[in-house]
Amino acid sequence: MTILRLNTLAIAVGFAFSNSAVMAEEATVQADKNIEQISVLGSRVSNRTATESSSPIDLIDADDLNKGGFTELGQSLQATAPSFNFSRTQVSDGSDLFRPATLRGLQPDQTLVLVNGKRRHNQAIFGLTSTVGGGSAGTDMNAIPLIALKGVEVLRDGAAAQYGSDAIAGVINLSLNNSTGITTGYVQYGETAEGDGETISAGLNRGFDLGTEGGFINLSLEYRDAEGTNRAERDTGGSLDVEPGTLSENVRWGQGNSESEFTSLFYNMALPIGESELYSFGGYSERTALGNGFYRNFNEASKNVTQVYPDGFLPRIYNEAQDISIALGFKGDINPDWNYDVSAVYGENQYDFTSRNTLNASYAAEYLFNNPTASDAEIAANAGPSGGYSGGFRFDQTTVNLDVNGIVDMGRAEPLYVTIGAEYRKENYEIVPGDEASYACGLANNNTLYPSVNNPNVVAECGFQAYNGLRPEASNKQGRDSYAFYVDAETMLTDDWNISGALRYEDFSDAGDELIGKLATRYEFNDDFAVRGALSTGFRAPSLQQSAYTAFTTNLNNVGELEQSFIAKAGSDLPVALGVESLELESSRNTSFGLVYDVSSELSLTVDFYHITIKDRITLGNFIKAEDLAFNPTAVAALQATGSDQANYFSNSVNSITQGVDVIASYRTDLYDGNFSATFAGNLNETKIDSVNAAPGIPENVALDDIQSSFLTDGQPSERATLTFDYERDAYSSMIRFNFFGETDVKYFGNDHIELATDGSFKATSTVEPAVLVDLNVSYQINDMFVLSVGADNVFDETPDELGDDEVLNAISNGAFKYPVRAVPYGFDGRSYYAKVSFSF
Repeated sequence: MTILRLNTLAIAVGFAFSNSAVMAEEATVQADKNIEQISVLGSRVSNRTATESSSPIDLIDADDLNKGGFTELGQSLQATAPSFNFSRTQVSDGSDLFRPATLRGLQPDQTLVLVNGKRRHNQAIFGLTSTVGGGSAGTDMNAIPLIALKGVEVLRDGAAAQYGSDAIAGVINLSLNNSTGITTGYVQYGETAEGDGETISAGLNRGFDLGTEGGFINLSLEYRDAEGTNRAERDTGGSLDVEPGTLSENVRWGQGNSESEFTSLFYNMALPIGESELYSFGGYSERTALGNGFYRNFNEASKNVTQVYPDGFLPRIYNEAQDISIALGFKGDINPDWNYDVSAVYGENQYDFTSRNTLNASYAAEYLFNNPTASDAEIAANAGPSGGYSGGFRFDQTTVNLDVNGIVDMGRAEPLYVTIGAEYRKENYEIVPGDEASYACGLANNNTLYPSVNNPNVVAECGFQAYNGLRPEASNKQGRDSYAFYVDAETMLTDDWNISGALRYEDFSDAGDELIGKLATRYEFNDDFAVRGALSTGFRAPSLQQSAYTAFTTNLNNVGELEQSFIAKAGSDLPVALGVESLELESSRNTSFGLVYDVSSELSLTVDFYHITIKDRITLGNFIKAEDLAFNPTAVAALQATGSDQANYFSNSVNSITQGVDVIASYRTDLYDGNFSATFAGNLNETKIDSVNAAPGIPENVALDDIQSSFLTDGQPSERATLTFDYERDAYSSMIRFNFFGETDVKYFGNDHIELATDGSFKATSTVEPAVLVDLNVSYQINDMFVLSVGADNVFDETPDELGDDEVLNAISNGAFKYPVRAVPYGFDGRSYYAKVSFSF
């Protein structure tokens, strides 16, 4: 079915091209603006365009990013670059602020993000297990304001030999605005067809000249305030006055986007000094979001105190993220043939979590245990706080680079272009504990368990509900450094044949060293047709977020109940007992082959095949209990020493193979006194588990269980495509975009390890069916200063198929959750509308 839908889109493209060509037979051809843009990725030769590159590169300018109603960078990229995925998830700590940004179906931390060609830092937290991108700390794409960007380049090829660790899937470079003498901005309002999700956003950009020799500073300010959305329904959990099984009067659960706020200030500057240039860029952003946990039913005695919440409660998690970055560099000419660039980049990211509308059930339980005749009012008065700080994470990174670029005359018409460079990187990671009430077992916090207030046969849970606080014993500070040396070389063997190579040696203080390389080539048969290909090896070092992380969390157990869980730090007793003493480097091999074909002066086509093998992929395994470890008494003792019922840990557990093809067709012409363009971009992608790395005597399902495996192979669409039509005439412009998402199918919130049905009738997996979302935009140039845009995203109100009675999530939520909550590539909200006023003067 998914392949059929993709073929249907391709046929539609061909039909559109053929009809448009007939109508535009007498039209004057315009050059495609993207084809002519210069790329800074994939080649050290400064005048290469995207089509001249030996690797596939998407060039997306700011105008394309801002078409439509999306106000987040991640959403805009997903709508324009099908190999880029920006999955939605819910009830997975931190997901209300960040979403996993991925290329070619790999993990978020296997894509390197640059700003102005310089490495950007990663986020301080990672997605939890049983989510897309689980266990990986990628780059927080939404910390970058759209108003600050001139364009985005996406290199869809392995490039670790050129750019270093993380560039297994590819590289995304964000180019900041460098315009001067003009003020641009916008104000936008939007909401969903359901009448919620009201969003107000505004952006302002202004550039100023510095001196008279081409210096500049460009400033960007962006603000966004979004109300939450909710697609949950009334539930049957019951209350003190209502028998379970009866629909609640109100919607008590939450499913949708969180109430959020975003503020950001960025700058980009350069100042000529003699024959050299001083440059700097960076920014600050702050985001908050108020998310939801699972509703705690009134009769869940281990989690609730009915004297405080007689009908149960919906715990809330207030997420706050701050992001700071600053780069400073100096570049210039050594002589007419050689130049240098020395730079330092500092980036810092922090996430903090505050629990609200919650409780620590053990507080009231301890009070009642010590005061058995206490009244309901006294129990409520001594139940502890209803919220507080639950903990946070800090990550900072400093990168220093020295690059020397030049040409070597080889006595031929074309010289050898060479880059020699060195890099030093320092990283620090910290886990900050929460308030005592967020994790304590009773007010005395002496690790004593007490019978719950409402059922003496059940033990009261410790810590805040929804986001169990980070304990002091889990707090941690850890740092590391690395250094690298690298060389790139490129030349034209003939007028038609380009070849390039790269070597890089990199050494991490905590994970070892690696020597990797890349060889790429492009051959031009004529002015209209060329082929290109590349072979490369790559690597990714385990992040500090993986190697230094440890925490206590609350997760679903095998009967659909929430319980205390522990994530063991790399090198601690539990993973060591299971043969995992440390995390090692991931290594990769990339092979790509493609073609560039200018079918006519109006139509261009690129097709690129790729094959990526990755050894020793780092994953966060699923939780294991004592009975799962019965074969290893040492591991059982290590688990019991944590005081938790279940635990998991990071390991180099997976060898995988990812392969696929990217197809991009672009058509542009004059039509009826206007400019018409059509672009089709499609991606077919498949990831398979080649083998599982388990220490001798350790079962494979302990190293990697079926749930985690399903997210790696089926958590992201295997088929993605966009078909975009643009038309401009006089003061009017319009766009219609078709966005196709293939199926996702994962083993969580709908899987056979949760045993809620005695007849075993629940579905084994949670499926999000294929869908086509249609976006519309119409703009009118009111005058030289103002442009009015109106539109709708997801015009036909496409949402995931609703949960059935045979799905576990429906049972867990007592019928409240309407849709799946994990591995949803396009969200839950359905159709939305917006109006936008842009200005320029």
